[in-house]
Amino acid sequence: MKKILLITYYWNIEGSVGGLRWKNLIEEFIKLNYDISILTFGNKNRFYKENRISIIERKNSSISNLIASKFLNSFSSGVTDSSDSFLVKLLSWIRSNFYFPDGRVSFSKKNEDYVVDYITKNNINYLITSSPPHSIHLIGRKIKKRTEIQWISDFRDPYLNWDILLRMKPTYLSKKIHSYYQNLILKCSDKIVVTNSQLKNEFKKVVDNNKIYLIYNGSNIKVLDTNIHKFKFSYFGLLNSFRDPKNLIDILDNMLRDNLKFRNLFQFSIFGNIQKSTVNYILSKKYLSKKTVFKSFISEDIFEKELNSSSLLLLLLNNSKNQNTTPYKIFDYLVSEKQILTLGDYESKDVDMFLKKFKRFERIGYSQTDKIYNTINFIFNLFLDHELNNIKMDYSELRYKSISSQYEKILISK
Repeated sequence: MKKILLITYYWNIEGSVGGLRWKNLIEEFIKLNYDISILTFGNKNRFYKENRISIIERKNSSISNLIASKFLNSFSSGVTDSSDSFLVKLLSWIRSNFYFPDGRVSFSKKNEDYVVDYITKNNINYLITSSPPHSIHLIGRKIKKRTEIQWISDFRDPYLNWDILLRMKPTYLSKKIHSYYQNLILKCSDKIVVTNSQLKNEFKKVVDNNKIYLIYNGSNIKVLDTNIHKFKFSYFGLLNSFRDPKNLIDILDNMLRDNLKFRNLFQFSIFGNIQKSTVNYILSKKYLSKKTVFKSFISEDIFEKELNSSSLLLLLLNNSKNQNTTPYKIFDYLVSEKQILTLGDYESKDVDMFLKKFKRFERIGYSQTDKIYNTINFIFNLFLDHELNNIKMDYSELRYKSISSQYEKILISK
Protein backbone atom coordinates (compact mmCIF):
# COMPACT_ATOMS: atom_id res chain seq x y z
CA MET A 1 0.00 0.00 0.00
CA LYS A 2 1.43 3.37 -1.08
CA LYS A 3 1.32 6.25 1.39
CA ILE A 4 0.54 9.92 0.71
CA LEU A 5 1.10 12.89 3.01
CA LEU A 6 -0.96 15.91 1.95
CA ILE A 7 -0.17 19.31 3.48
CA THR A 8 -3.06 21.74 3.08
CA TYR A 9 -3.97 24.79 5.13
CA TYR A 10 -7.73 24.72 4.58
CA TRP A 11 -8.70 21.12 5.39
CA ASN A 12 -10.79 22.00 8.47
CA ILE A 13 -12.42 25.12 7.03
CA GLU A 14 -15.84 23.93 5.94
CA GLY A 15 -16.89 24.92 2.46
CA SER A 16 -13.44 26.12 1.33
CA VAL A 17 -12.55 25.32 -2.27
CA GLY A 18 -9.22 23.80 -1.24
CA GLY A 19 -10.94 21.60 1.29
CA LEU A 20 -13.63 20.46 -1.15
CA ARG A 21 -11.14 19.60 -3.89
CA TRP A 22 -8.98 17.49 -1.61
CA LYS A 23 -11.73 15.88 0.43
CA ASN A 24 -13.24 14.57 -2.79
CA LEU A 25 -9.87 13.46 -4.16
CA ILE A 26 -8.87 11.77 -0.90
CA GLU A 27 -12.11 9.77 -0.81
CA GLU A 28 -11.23 8.37 -4.23
CA PHE A 29 -7.57 7.76 -3.32
CA ILE A 30 -8.70 5.61 -0.40
CA LYS A 31 -10.79 3.53 -2.82
CA LEU A 32 -7.61 3.12 -4.88
CA ASN A 33 -5.95 1.62 -1.78
CA TYR A 34 -3.75 4.55 -0.74
CA ASP A 35 -2.94 5.24 2.90
CA ILE A 36 -3.59 8.95 3.50
CA SER A 37 -2.21 11.39 6.07
CA ILE A 38 -3.26 15.05 6.20
CA LEU A 39 -1.17 17.78 7.83
CA THR A 40 -3.19 20.95 8.45
CA PHE A 41 -3.50 23.78 10.96
CA GLY A 42 -5.69 24.22 14.04
CA ASN A 43 -5.89 25.69 17.51
CA LYS A 44 -3.78 22.96 19.10
CA ASN A 45 -1.42 20.11 18.28
CA ARG A 46 -3.29 16.82 17.97
CA PHE A 47 -3.44 13.59 15.98
CA TYR A 48 -6.63 11.68 15.20
CA LYS A 49 -8.23 9.29 12.72
CA GLU A 50 -11.21 10.29 10.61
CA ASN A 51 -12.77 8.06 7.93
CA ARG A 52 -9.57 6.03 7.52
CA ILE A 53 -7.49 9.22 7.23
CA SER A 54 -4.74 10.19 9.67
CA ILE A 55 -5.22 13.87 10.55
CA ILE A 56 -2.24 15.78 11.95
CA GLU A 57 -3.34 19.14 13.26
CA ARG A 58 -0.58 21.60 14.10
CA LYS A 59 -1.13 24.73 16.17
CA ASN A 60 -0.71 27.99 14.32
CA SER A 61 -0.45 31.04 16.53
CA SER A 62 1.55 33.40 14.37
CA ILE A 63 1.22 37.17 14.62
CA SER A 64 0.01 37.22 11.00
CA ASN A 65 -2.89 34.99 12.06
CA LEU A 66 -3.90 37.58 14.64
CA ILE A 67 -3.71 40.38 12.07
CA ALA A 68 -5.71 38.35 9.58
CA SER A 69 -8.44 37.54 12.08
CA LYS A 70 -8.74 41.15 13.17
CA PHE A 71 -8.46 43.03 9.90
CA LEU A 72 -7.85 40.89 6.84
CA ASN A 73 -10.64 38.32 6.86
CA SER A 74 -11.94 39.72 3.59
CA PHE A 75 -8.57 39.41 1.86
CA SER A 76 -8.00 35.97 3.36
CA SER A 77 -11.25 34.77 1.81
CA GLY A 78 -10.70 36.68 -1.44
CA VAL A 79 -13.40 39.29 -0.80
CA THR A 80 -11.59 42.42 -1.94
CA ASP A 81 -13.99 45.35 -1.96
CA SER A 82 -13.43 48.80 -3.43
CA SER A 83 -15.07 50.16 -0.28
CA ASP A 84 -12.50 48.54 2.07
CA SER A 85 -11.18 50.85 4.78
CA PHE A 86 -7.78 52.51 4.59
CA LEU A 87 -6.57 50.25 7.42
CA VAL A 88 -7.50 47.08 5.55
CA LYS A 89 -5.81 48.37 2.40
CA LEU A 90 -2.70 49.29 4.40
CA LEU A 91 -2.49 45.90 6.09
CA SER A 92 -3.00 44.12 2.78
CA TRP A 93 -0.14 46.19 1.32
CA ILE A 94 2.04 45.13 4.27
CA ARG A 95 1.07 41.51 3.68
CA SER A 96 2.17 41.62 0.00
CA ASN A 97 5.36 43.58 0.61
CA PHE A 98 6.74 42.12 3.84
CA TYR A 99 5.55 38.49 3.89
CA PHE A 100 6.98 36.10 1.30
CA PRO A 101 5.30 34.07 -0.08
CA ASP A 102 2.45 35.12 2.31
CA GLY A 103 1.43 35.71 5.91
CA ARG A 104 1.35 31.98 6.71
CA VAL A 105 5.10 31.55 6.25
CA SER A 106 5.65 30.96 9.98
CA PHE A 107 3.43 27.87 9.75
CA SER A 108 5.91 26.51 7.23
CA LYS A 109 8.99 27.21 9.36
CA LYS A 110 7.54 25.72 12.55
CA ASN A 111 6.61 22.36 11.07
CA GLU A 112 9.60 21.33 8.95
CA ASP A 113 11.26 19.07 11.54
CA TYR A 114 7.95 17.47 12.48
CA VAL A 115 7.17 16.58 8.86
CA VAL A 116 10.62 15.09 8.23
CA ASP A 117 10.25 12.91 11.31
CA TYR A 118 6.72 11.82 10.34
CA ILE A 119 7.74 10.91 6.78
CA THR A 120 10.71 8.88 7.97
CA LYS A 121 8.85 6.97 10.70
CA ASN A 122 5.82 6.20 8.53
CA ASN A 123 7.60 5.41 5.25
CA ILE A 124 5.62 7.97 3.26
CA ASN A 125 5.98 7.56 -0.52
CA TYR A 126 4.51 10.81 -1.83
CA LEU A 127 4.35 14.35 -0.46
CA ILE A 128 1.69 16.68 -1.91
CA THR A 129 1.58 20.35 -0.90
CA SER A 130 -1.56 22.26 -1.87
CA SER A 131 -1.79 26.05 -2.11
CA PRO A 132 -2.83 28.79 -1.48
CA PRO A 133 -1.31 29.86 0.85
CA HIS A 134 1.80 29.31 -1.24
CA SER A 135 4.04 29.20 1.82
CA ILE A 136 2.78 25.61 2.20
CA HIS A 137 5.06 24.75 -0.73
CA LEU A 138 8.10 25.98 1.20
CA ILE A 139 7.59 23.04 3.55
CA GLY A 140 7.62 20.77 0.51
CA ARG A 141 10.86 22.25 -0.81
CA LYS A 142 12.66 21.87 2.51
CA ILE A 143 11.33 18.35 3.06
CA LYS A 144 12.38 17.38 -0.47
CA LYS A 145 15.95 18.51 0.25
CA ARG A 146 16.11 16.51 3.48
CA THR A 147 14.34 13.28 2.49
CA GLU A 148 14.39 12.97 -1.33
CA ILE A 149 10.69 12.08 -1.18
CA GLN A 150 8.63 12.37 -4.38
CA TRP A 151 7.12 15.87 -4.09
CA ILE A 152 4.12 17.22 -6.01
CA SER A 153 3.25 20.92 -5.65
CA ASP A 154 -0.46 21.42 -6.30
CA PHE A 155 -1.45 24.98 -7.32
CA ARG A 156 -5.19 25.55 -6.95
CA ASP A 157 -4.55 29.22 -7.78
CA PRO A 158 -1.77 31.22 -9.43
CA TYR A 159 0.98 32.80 -7.37
CA LEU A 160 2.79 35.75 -8.96
CA ASN A 161 0.02 36.63 -11.44
CA TRP A 162 -2.84 36.11 -8.98
CA ASP A 163 -5.42 38.92 -8.99
CA ILE A 164 -5.72 38.77 -5.20
CA LEU A 165 -1.98 39.37 -4.74
CA LEU A 166 -1.79 42.07 -7.41
CA ARG A 167 -4.72 43.90 -5.81
CA MET A 168 -2.60 44.22 -2.65
CA LYS A 169 -0.20 46.52 -4.56
CA PRO A 170 3.17 44.76 -4.26
CA THR A 171 6.07 47.04 -5.22
CA TYR A 172 8.43 46.28 -8.09
CA LEU A 173 10.98 44.85 -5.65
CA SER A 174 8.31 42.76 -3.88
CA LYS A 175 7.19 41.30 -7.20
CA LYS A 176 10.79 40.28 -7.85
CA ILE A 177 10.94 38.53 -4.47
CA HIS A 178 7.59 36.81 -5.05
CA SER A 179 8.84 35.76 -8.49
CA TYR A 180 11.95 34.27 -6.88
CA TYR A 181 9.86 32.18 -4.48
CA GLN A 182 7.45 31.06 -7.18
CA ASN A 183 10.28 29.94 -9.47
CA LEU A 184 12.13 28.27 -6.60
CA ILE A 185 9.05 26.17 -5.79
CA LEU A 186 8.52 25.25 -9.44
CA LYS A 187 12.13 24.26 -10.07
CA CYS A 188 12.45 22.18 -6.91
CA SER A 189 9.17 20.28 -7.35
CA ASP A 190 9.33 16.81 -8.87
CA LYS A 191 5.94 17.41 -10.44
CA ILE A 192 3.56 20.37 -10.58
CA VAL A 193 -0.23 20.19 -10.81
CA VAL A 194 -2.33 23.17 -11.92
CA THR A 195 -6.08 23.59 -12.37
CA ASN A 196 -6.03 26.01 -15.33
CA SER A 197 -4.45 25.80 -18.80
CA GLN A 198 -3.30 29.44 -18.85
CA LEU A 199 -1.51 28.91 -15.54
CA LYS A 200 0.19 25.88 -17.06
CA ASN A 201 1.40 28.06 -19.92
CA GLU A 202 2.73 30.63 -17.43
CA PHE A 203 4.68 27.98 -15.54
CA LYS A 204 6.06 26.51 -18.80
CA LYS A 205 8.14 29.67 -19.11
CA VAL A 206 9.94 28.69 -15.90
CA VAL A 207 10.22 24.88 -15.97
CA ASP A 208 10.03 22.01 -18.45
CA ASN A 209 6.51 21.30 -19.70
CA ASN A 210 6.97 17.60 -18.94
CA LYS A 211 6.76 18.15 -15.18
CA ILE A 212 3.56 20.27 -15.29
CA TYR A 213 0.16 18.55 -15.30
CA LEU A 214 -3.29 20.04 -15.80
CA ILE A 215 -5.86 18.46 -13.47
CA TYR A 216 -9.14 20.33 -13.27
CA ASN A 217 -11.38 20.44 -10.24
CA GLY A 218 -14.56 18.42 -10.39
CA SER A 219 -17.85 17.75 -8.66
CA ASN A 220 -19.53 14.88 -6.86
CA ILE A 221 -22.89 16.54 -6.29
CA LYS A 222 -26.05 14.51 -6.82
CA VAL A 223 -28.80 15.48 -9.24
CA LEU A 224 -32.08 15.44 -7.31
CA ASP A 225 -35.67 15.43 -8.50
CA THR A 226 -37.09 18.73 -7.30
CA ASN A 227 -40.45 20.40 -7.79
CA ILE A 228 -39.63 23.91 -8.91
CA HIS A 229 -42.40 26.44 -8.33
CA LYS A 230 -40.34 29.63 -8.46
CA PHE A 231 -38.01 30.92 -11.13
CA LYS A 232 -34.93 30.88 -8.94
CA PHE A 233 -31.77 32.53 -10.25
CA SER A 234 -28.87 31.43 -8.02
CA TYR A 235 -25.27 32.42 -7.43
CA PHE A 236 -22.87 30.39 -5.31
CA GLY A 237 -19.38 31.41 -4.26
CA LEU A 238 -17.25 34.49 -3.96
CA LEU A 239 -18.42 37.90 -5.14
CA ASN A 240 -15.73 40.56 -4.95
CA SER A 241 -14.43 43.66 -6.71
CA PHE A 242 -13.22 41.57 -9.66
CA ARG A 243 -16.78 40.33 -10.32
CA ASP A 244 -19.08 43.29 -9.87
CA PRO A 245 -22.39 42.59 -11.71
CA LYS A 246 -23.97 46.07 -11.49
CA ASN A 247 -25.45 45.91 -14.99
CA LEU A 248 -27.05 42.55 -14.23
CA ILE A 249 -28.55 43.97 -11.03
CA ASP A 250 -30.02 46.90 -12.98
CA ILE A 251 -31.45 44.54 -15.60
CA LEU A 252 -33.11 42.31 -13.00
CA ASP A 253 -34.64 45.29 -11.21
CA ASN A 254 -36.03 46.62 -14.49
CA MET A 255 -37.45 43.22 -15.44
CA LEU A 256 -39.17 42.99 -12.07
CA ARG A 257 -40.60 46.47 -12.55
CA ASP A 258 -41.89 45.82 -16.06
CA ASN A 259 -43.04 42.20 -15.96
CA LEU A 260 -45.65 41.20 -13.37
CA LYS A 261 -45.32 37.45 -14.06
CA PHE A 262 -41.58 37.70 -13.61
CA ARG A 263 -42.06 39.65 -10.38
CA ASN A 264 -44.45 37.07 -8.95
CA LEU A 265 -42.28 34.04 -9.76
CA PHE A 266 -38.70 35.34 -9.48
CA GLN A 267 -36.22 34.82 -6.66
CA PHE A 268 -32.55 35.86 -6.65
CA SER A 269 -30.52 33.67 -4.28
CA ILE A 270 -26.92 34.58 -3.41
CA PHE A 271 -24.86 32.16 -1.32
CA GLY A 272 -21.27 32.90 -0.31
CA ASN A 273 -18.85 35.66 0.65
CA ILE A 274 -20.30 38.81 -0.90
CA GLN A 275 -18.65 42.24 -0.85
CA LYS A 276 -20.61 44.90 1.04
CA SER A 277 -20.82 47.27 -1.92
CA THR A 278 -22.74 44.69 -3.98
CA VAL A 279 -25.08 43.87 -1.09
CA ASN A 280 -25.79 47.58 -0.61
CA TYR A 281 -26.35 48.09 -4.34
CA ILE A 282 -28.94 45.31 -4.45
CA LEU A 283 -30.63 46.64 -1.30
CA SER A 284 -30.90 50.05 -2.96
CA LYS A 285 -33.08 48.58 -5.72
CA LYS A 286 -36.81 48.99 -5.21
CA TYR A 287 -37.90 45.63 -6.68
CA LEU A 288 -34.82 43.41 -6.56
CA SER A 289 -34.17 44.07 -2.87
CA LYS A 290 -37.48 42.36 -2.04
CA LYS A 291 -36.68 39.35 -4.22
CA THR A 292 -33.11 38.64 -3.06
CA VAL A 293 -32.02 36.11 -0.45
CA PHE A 294 -28.49 36.36 1.01
CA LYS A 295 -26.76 33.55 2.88
CA SER A 296 -23.06 33.68 3.71
CA PHE A 297 -22.73 29.96 4.36
CA ILE A 298 -24.71 26.80 3.65
CA SER A 299 -23.85 23.15 4.30
CA GLU A 300 -23.07 20.79 1.42
CA ASP A 301 -26.49 19.13 1.77
CA ILE A 302 -28.30 22.45 1.57
CA PHE A 303 -26.05 23.49 -1.32
CA GLU A 304 -27.18 20.44 -3.31
CA LYS A 305 -30.84 21.17 -2.61
CA GLU A 306 -30.51 24.85 -3.53
CA LEU A 307 -28.60 24.01 -6.70
CA ASN A 308 -31.16 21.43 -7.80
CA SER A 309 -34.10 23.75 -7.09
CA SER A 310 -32.65 26.55 -9.24
CA SER A 311 -33.89 27.41 -12.71
CA LEU A 312 -30.80 29.33 -13.82
CA LEU A 313 -27.28 29.57 -12.36
CA LEU A 314 -25.03 32.62 -12.40
CA LEU A 315 -21.28 32.28 -13.03
CA LEU A 316 -19.14 35.41 -12.69
CA LEU A 317 -15.58 35.53 -14.06
CA ASN A 318 -12.94 37.94 -12.84
CA ASN A 319 -12.97 41.14 -14.89
CA SER A 320 -9.25 40.82 -15.57
CA LYS A 321 -6.95 39.82 -18.42
CA ASN A 322 -5.43 37.22 -16.09
CA GLN A 323 -7.82 34.33 -16.76
CA ASN A 324 -5.50 31.87 -15.03
CA THR A 325 -8.08 30.48 -12.61
CA THR A 326 -11.09 28.29 -13.36
CA PRO A 327 -14.01 28.88 -10.97
CA TYR A 328 -14.61 25.80 -8.84
CA LYS A 329 -18.38 26.22 -9.11
CA ILE A 330 -18.48 25.71 -12.88
CA PHE A 331 -18.06 21.96 -12.30
CA ASP A 332 -20.93 21.84 -9.79
CA TYR A 333 -23.02 23.90 -12.19
CA LEU A 334 -22.33 21.62 -15.14
CA VAL A 335 -22.91 18.37 -13.24
CA SER A 336 -26.20 19.77 -11.86
CA GLU A 337 -27.50 19.73 -15.48
CA LYS A 338 -28.76 23.32 -15.12
CA GLN A 339 -28.42 26.14 -17.61
CA ILE A 340 -25.79 28.79 -16.81
CA LEU A 341 -25.56 32.54 -17.39
CA THR A 342 -21.81 33.27 -17.52
CA LEU A 343 -20.55 36.87 -17.36
CA GLY A 344 -16.97 37.77 -18.23
CA ASP A 345 -15.32 40.38 -20.45
CA TYR A 346 -12.13 38.48 -21.23
CA GLU A 347 -11.55 35.20 -23.04
CA SER A 348 -11.30 32.35 -20.55
CA LYS A 349 -10.20 29.35 -22.60
CA ASP A 350 -11.04 26.72 -20.04
CA VAL A 351 -14.45 28.15 -19.11
CA ASP A 352 -15.35 28.78 -22.74
CA MET A 353 -14.31 25.21 -23.62
CA PHE A 354 -16.45 23.67 -20.87
CA LEU A 355 -19.48 25.81 -21.77
CA LYS A 356 -19.26 24.76 -25.40
CA LYS A 357 -18.52 21.10 -24.70
CA PHE A 358 -21.47 20.73 -22.33
CA LYS A 359 -23.90 22.80 -24.43
CA ARG A 360 -24.38 25.86 -22.24
CA PHE A 361 -24.78 29.49 -23.27
CA GLU A 362 -21.66 31.31 -24.41
CA ARG A 363 -19.98 33.75 -22.05
CA ILE A 364 -21.49 37.26 -22.16
CA GLY A 365 -19.70 40.53 -21.38
CA TYR A 366 -20.69 42.34 -18.17
CA SER A 367 -21.87 45.38 -20.17
CA GLN A 368 -23.75 43.48 -22.92
CA THR A 369 -27.13 44.53 -21.58
CA ASP A 370 -29.28 43.22 -24.42
CA LYS A 371 -27.67 39.77 -24.44
CA ILE A 372 -28.04 39.44 -20.67
CA TYR A 373 -31.69 40.48 -20.79
CA ASN A 374 -32.50 38.21 -23.75
CA THR A 375 -30.87 35.19 -22.11
CA ILE A 376 -32.75 35.60 -18.83
CA ASN A 377 -36.00 36.27 -20.66
CA PHE A 378 -35.52 33.23 -22.90
CA ILE A 379 -34.96 30.92 -19.92
CA PHE A 380 -37.91 32.46 -18.07
CA ASN A 381 -40.24 31.82 -21.03
CA LEU A 382 -39.10 28.19 -21.16
CA PHE A 383 -39.90 28.01 -17.45
CA LEU A 384 -43.40 29.42 -18.03
CA ASP A 385 -44.02 26.91 -20.81
CA HIS A 386 -42.77 24.00 -18.64
CA GLU A 387 -40.01 23.36 -21.19
CA LEU A 388 -37.01 24.20 -19.02
CA ASN A 389 -35.42 20.76 -18.88
CA ASN A 390 -32.16 19.58 -17.38
CA ILE A 391 -29.29 19.17 -19.84
CA LYS A 392 -28.68 15.43 -19.87
CA MET A 393 -25.13 14.50 -20.92
CA ASP A 394 -22.26 12.27 -19.87
CA TYR A 395 -20.53 14.19 -17.06
CA SER A 396 -18.34 11.30 -15.87
CA GLU A 397 -15.08 13.10 -16.75
CA LEU A 398 -16.03 15.83 -14.25
CA ARG A 399 -16.51 13.37 -11.42
CA TYR A 400 -13.71 12.91 -8.89
CA LYS A 401 -13.46 9.20 -9.70
CA SER A 402 -12.12 10.16 -13.11
CA ILE A 403 -10.02 13.04 -11.76
CA SER A 404 -8.38 10.86 -9.08
CA SER A 405 -7.40 8.34 -11.76
CA GLN A 406 -5.67 11.13 -13.67
CA TYR A 407 -3.90 12.19 -10.50
CA GLU A 408 -2.76 8.64 -9.74
CA LYS A 409 -1.08 8.44 -13.14
CA ILE A 410 0.99 11.47 -12.16
CA LEU A 411 1.99 9.88 -8.87
CA ILE A 412 3.21 6.64 -10.41
CA SER A 413 4.79 8.13 -13.56
CA LYS A 414 8.59 8.25 -13.75
